[in-house]
Amino acid sequence: MDNSMTTDQKTLVINIMPHGPAYHFSPDEKPDIYWEKPDGTIVGFWKREWPDLLGEAILKETERYEWQVWQPDYRADKIYSRTIDTGVTHYLFPAEEKVYRPGVRNQYGIYSQPIINRLDELKNNRIILQLHGFRVPFYSEILRIFGPEKKIPIFLIGHGMSKAPITEIFGIHRPLTYPCLIVEQLRLGKLLNYVDIISEQAESALREIRKVYHGRIEKLTMGCDFDFWVPVPSEQVKRELQYRLNISPDKTVFLATGNFIPRKQLDKLIELFLEMKERDDFFLIIAGHGDKENTNSLTTLIKTLVEHGKAVLHPYVTDEKLRELYWASDIYTLVSTSEGASVGVMKAIACGLPILSTPAGETAEMIEKQSVGRLIPIDSNENWSRAVIEILEKGPPRLLDRQVAREAYHWPEVAGRFLRIYDEFTTVSVEDKDTKRIL
Repeated sequence: MDNSMTTDQKTLVINIMPHGPAYHFSPDEKPDIYWEKPDGTIVGFWKREWPDLLGEAILKETERYEWQVWQPDYRADKIYSRTIDTGVTHYLFPAEEKVYRPGVRNQYGIYSQPIINRLDELKNNRIILQLHGFRVPFYSEILRIFGPEKKIPIFLIGHGMSKAPITEIFGIHRPLTYPCLIVEQLRLGKLLNYVDIISEQAESALREIRKVYHGRIEKLTMGCDFDFWVPVPSEQVKRELQYRLNISPDKTVFLATGNFIPRKQLDKLIELFLEMKERDDFFLIIAGHGDKENTNSLTTLIKTLVEHGKAVLHPYVTDEKLRELYWASDIYTLVSTSEGASVGVMKAIACGLPILSTPAGETAEMIEKQSVGRLIPIDSNENWSRAVIEILEKGPPRLLDRQVAREAYHWPEVAGRFLRIYDEFTTVSVEDKDTKRIL
């Protein structure tokens, strides 16, 4: 057994991820940490996965815990690991595709026997198991294997889009789908009894969790660094950044960021501005990345606006380069059908930008509660057009108070809320049928 994965002094927090590295999002980019296999292919990981970022925030606040991220990877031919500069150790485990049956029909999903084996080796140690996601077939397998023994506390962290199977029953489906969802609801509810705590970010997601889980639920978001994501230092800096992007100072700059995937609806945003392409008072920045198909589709769609100097499809950037895009902008726009927080909105608020958004995610709930920003229904194209025109002609909506946002979303604040739960796990007994285990 790898002794680096055990500790006599600290409680080990193990984060098992629900998916492998997103190689297809960056086919021409090497991961932040990578190894070259004998056949010349690359295996590796990016340091910006949510479990890595949460671990970084936790380890900045305390030395009581050790933090590991276990990621299944179809490419991995063995177990790879690297401890990065934040103190987080990220592992890649060999994985394969497996046929699951959450309901009555087959469903394909990722599976890693090496993860199961390693967890079995460590189950008697001082560990907390964290699962990131809801209705993940691999997690159901983990709960089925390790849940009945109840030797370790299990914390399931939702990332904003949880939906109970019973909710989907009210949609229009093929006949076999209805019994499939009923069976999944029953099976999922039974397995979730082995989970000690489930957290979610938005109230809408918490309501979904309550439909299938009757244990302890916490409202916890992810976060961002409000000491890094700050308002643009000066108007001169903003104008210089706009000049680099070929944006004239008389335009209102709209920014949208995110992965190029359907639920982000970036195509709808482009179509909205195409409808007003005769106007000369706006500029649209869309920054992110995605697979080849979605990237090509957005590139083609935005082409007319780019050719007329009214938009840019900006390559994926992080840290200072991404902050410069926020600093060059006047308003942040979110058009997603569903979100967890969104952290993109958190960063925008930290940078002093007003928000135009769908009512998606926890940040939309905050915006509504504070009566700031502008929320537009997801499918209301007419209202979206009207909102953009009003912003262009009358100015942006009210800003969210930055201090209110900092208290809610600054990483040290977020980490403190998670730490209170971890500290409970390390002092409160975890019961099974016959014994009590105290970490």
